[in-house]
Amino acid sequence: MRATKTVRRSVAMTPQLRARLQQLIDQQDKEITEAEIIRQAIREYLDRQEDITGSKVHFHKVFRDRIDELQDDLEFHLHVIIALVAHGLAVMLPVFTEQSITAVELIQAAIVSAAQDTQAVKRQIDTVREQ
Repeated sequence: MRATKTVRRSVAMTPQLRARLQQLIDQQDKEITEAEIIRQAIREYLDRQEDITGSKVHFHKVFRDRIDELQDDLEFHLHVIIALVAHGLAVMLPVFTEQSITAVELIQAAIVSAAQDTQAVKRQIDTVREQ
């Protein structure tokens, strides 16, 4: 259902702009009026401006982008910490166990263990938090 158009505006344009508009009208497959193309251009322009004006759309976009950045930063820092711990353990463990192990092997073993023991680990964490 089309909205009732009750507000009228007059637009002045250069002959060059009018010629470009006419080319666009001529290229349309179906019958479309000049007014409809102008309204669509205004809608598209206003939609793009929402990213600039501090609207809810802008706020949500900025907020979502910032959360994505923070998530990427957190993930990177966790990878660095995991690598540091694994490399440190790969140096220290052979001293105690007399068996060689690489940082990659330690990380792989930790991933397998975490996948198998997820629920038990969560319960242990929850128990400690409740104390």
